Amino acid sequence: MKDEKRTVMFARVEEWKKSGKTVQEFTSDLGVSKSSFKYWIRKKRDSMDGSKQFVELIPSVKPLNGFQKSSKANEAATQAQIEFTFPSGLTVKVYG
Repeated sequence: MKDEKRTVMFARVEEWKKSGKTVQEFTSDLGVSKSSFKYWIRKKRDSMDGSKQFVELIPSVKPLNGFQKSSKANEAATQAQIEFTFPSGLTVKVYG
C-alpha cells in the first residue's frame, strides 16, 4: 500500500512538472493539500541518485581573448560572455 501511494504521488509530481501550473493551481485541481504535495516533491527529489550533489558547468561561449576596439567592447558588454544551462532548464548568463 505504501509503495502504491509513493508510485502514484511520484507520477503526480511528474505530471505537475509538465503541466506548467503552480503548486497551488495543481493541488487545487487535484484536491490535495499544498503541504502534502510539497512533501511528495521533496521525497521524489530526495529519492533520486544522491551521488549527484553537484552539476557540472560547461561554458557554451568561449571567453574573449585579448583587447578589443571600443565599438566591439560595447557590443561585447551586451552579450553574455559565459552561459550555463542546468538540467532543470534554468540558464545563467555572465556578462563582461
